[in-house]
Amino acid sequence: MIVAAADEQLQFVTQPAHAALAGQLADHWGGAVEAPAPRASAVHAAYAHDDGWLAYDQVPHRHDDGRVVDFRSVPDDVWVALYEEGVDAVASADAYAGLLGSMHGAGLRRRRYGLSPAWPDTPPAFEAYVAREQRRQARLADDLRGDGRLDDADLELLEVLHEAGRPPTNPDSRLWRNYQRLQAWDALSLFFCTSVTPDTTDLERVPTGPGAETTVRVERAPSGGERGGDGAYRFDPYPFDSAPLEVTVPVRTVGNDFDSEADLRRRYYGTARETKRFVLRPA
Repeated sequence: MIVAAADEQLQFVTQPAHAALAGQLADHWGGAVEAPAPRASAVHAAYAHDDGWLAYDQVPHRHDDGRVVDFRSVPDDVWVALYEEGVDAVASADAYAGLLGSMHGAGLRRRRYGLSPAWPDTPPAFEAYVAREQRRQARLADDLRGDGRLDDADLELLEVLHEAGRPPTNPDSRLWRNYQRLQAWDALSLFFCTSVTPDTTDLERVPTGPGAETTVRVERAPSGGERGGDGAYRFDPYPFDSAPLEVTVPVRTVGNDFDSEADLRRRYYGTARETKRFVLRPA
């Protein structure tokens, strides 16, 4: 569950709803940046990368000290089980999407394989999980090479990622660029979900082609006029294949004065679900 606080209220977005927003972004990715390929598998990974959270996020949870359980504060063992279950389901339907999903989950515990170098290295509680996922990635890669969906550059990439935790210099790997795109879709969706009124962010290292990257600047448009409003955002460069593009995410907003987990659950489902809309335009 993603929780954003404002004005003595909490806004809740489930992890699968956040992933569905990432999928909407993936549906239209192109424009001034490189589109994903194979597109169907990459978009599938975007929509499904948090499917393991579906049952857990049916209700909000509360820590013993009264804090609401946010996606960043889920107990370690629960987090591991959720991600493993989710990748199991995706990989059974589409091995390439499952490989990207596995790289996403393990990458969150390995500095996003070099995309977030300031993050801490693999915490001890996640070492066994990362090792299992990297073995899974190797198995999936063998199958995908056999049907031609991975090439030698992709296999070399995985070997270096597993050994060094970061890609080789200037990797000529389509798999790596798809992983970068999944990180961009995830980060942009989180930007919209982790704040009640998101303002500005930069999507770094967005691939524009083999060996080429850019930073996409995202800014809330000023209020007023047909190009402004609370849900209007400007992108430079513009990474979508149509403009304007409208995307949505369902939210529930609950007062923060609940006195127990049971009270929180009653209020959560006693509040109507609303749809937040974002209109995306070129700068």
